[in-house]
Amino acid sequence: MTQNTSAAPLRVVIVGGGIAALEAVLALHDLGDARVHVTLIAPEPNFVLRPMAVAAPFSRGHTAHLPLASVMTAHDGQFVRGAAARVDAVARTVVLTTGAEIEYDVLVLALGASAVPAFAPALTFGAHPTALNGILADLEEGWSRSIAFVVPRGCTWTLPLYELALMTAQSVWSMNVDHAEVHFVTPELEPLEIFGADASAVVAGLLAKAHITLRPGVDARVPSTGRIRLGSGSELAVDCVVALPLLEGPRLEGVPCDADGFIPIDDAGLVDGLDSVYAIGDAADRPIKQGGLACQQADVTAAHIAARAGAEVVVPPLEQVLRGRLLTGTDDQLLHGETAADTPTLWAPAKVSGAYLSPYLIANDVVDLPVRSAPAAAGIDVHIPLTREPTPGAADGPGRRPRGPVVRC
Repeated sequence: MTQNTSAAPLRVVIVGGGIAALEAVLALHDLGDARVHVTLIAPEPNFVLRPMAVAAPFSRGHTAHLPLASVMTAHDGQFVRGAAARVDAVARTVVLTTGAEIEYDVLVLALGASAVPAFAPALTFGAHPTALNGILADLEEGWSRSIAFVVPRGCTWTLPLYELALMTAQSVWSMNVDHAEVHFVTPELEPLEIFGADASAVVAGLLAKAHITLRPGVDARVPSTGRIRLGSGSELAVDCVVALPLLEGPRLEGVPCDADGFIPIDDAGLVDGLDSVYAIGDAADRPIKQGGLACQQADVTAAHIAARAGAEVVVPPLEQVLRGRLLTGTDDQLLHGETAADTPTLWAPAKVSGAYLSPYLIANDVVDLPVRSAPAAAGIDVHIPLTREPTPGAADGPGRRPRGPVVRC
């Protein structure tokens, strides 16, 4: 890593306008000590806290749009609205779809991932934000009598679907509808198993209390509307199916990617084979795609860049610790390392655990999601592997997608 010795600030270009990108902007402003100048490139003018989408159909909390131009002005940077078409690593430029070229000394790719429907006949969560409102109304009014929430094989971050199922059940039962059936189908052997046995037991209890039928260890298929193949020749018939999407990487021209389009990186976030190019967040080839983990990646990358610019900073090792806030409709569950989970850490009201981003969103009234009481038994830290390599013999296990060969996109 070459340290900047010139008087001019290091030109850092960040491509993306999501959680990882904004955490990197805030971290660089704090750590860079005026030795970096940040340009943010994003196709949309506003930052939107996407994890809050799960709460919208149930009128939980509030989130406002945050103008990216205002964020960059307040942090001595520049905002360029546009989409990246390719990277010229030799010339150190980002070429936009308009043909404009932006030069960089250091490039940070925070492009996110694309959601791909896992089952065409099912409603894909996030694809049609208002569709769930109609489904809830049909259940509450008796037009529909059954619903299934399905996790597709290959999906590694399942928490939002558990939230949808629990809040749907709570909404239906609160309307005194006692005939509705709610099913949860997942390839996981235990509910929300990524958080470990203790959290799985908590979530299993919540599902049972909400009268949700759990069908674990199932590699489901949805061949037609309302039909779910459970394996071993059995089928489940319901009135509607809601499923999580699968994710694909950005496949940006000039940047290496694996078979699924994700960008291979080292622990600092440096892209394999490219000089001065980093990737963070969902675009990188990390096993779990989650906002809090993206923020941790952004913080480490920002520290590396600040040190490169000559700032006196401690560059921490990357240690991915998974934390989550599970909305249930009644008592929220704070899945983190605090012993007293009913005294949430600062990030909890923002629904994302970013060291810089969470307090910034709260201080600027971007998000309001009051925490409902939660039992102390829900506090857990989970350390996440730093690569997408499957464990030996587990390549075909639930929720695993083996890392493919790296290709030039």
